[in-house]
Amino acid sequence: MTKMNFILLTAFIVLVAFCSFGSTLRCYHCENSPSLCRSNSTCLTNEDTCLQMKFGKLRTFSCWKFSQCKMNEIAEFFQLDNFEFFCCQHDLCNEGAITGVNKAAFSVASVMAMLWMLL
Repeated sequence: MTKMNFILLTAFIVLVAFCSFGSTLRCYHCENSPSLCRSNSTCLTNEDTCLQMKFGKLRTFSCWKFSQCKMNEIAEFFQLDNFEFFCCQHDLCNEGAITGVNKAAFSVASVMAMLWMLL
């Protein structure tokens, strides 16, 4: 097996591990919470992303549409000016504090870097 085939196979396996087939996304769901959210809900079929927003000392956790995961669309919908947000696309991924780094992207990059060093 060539190095490139091995890398492609590994990338495919990692992507399959992060994908969910035929199931609806689950996200944490709290509005204007002063602390991290512990309740969750099943998203509607057209909601393919979990959203977390932080504005001041409050946070909102919800299901959202990936196509609307943009600063101006979120600001317009929630009528906010100054806030931070992140969107992610696997079950209950909007649980932690906003860090600016998507855990799934970081995991895939780490695996790929380790494989590259081994070969």
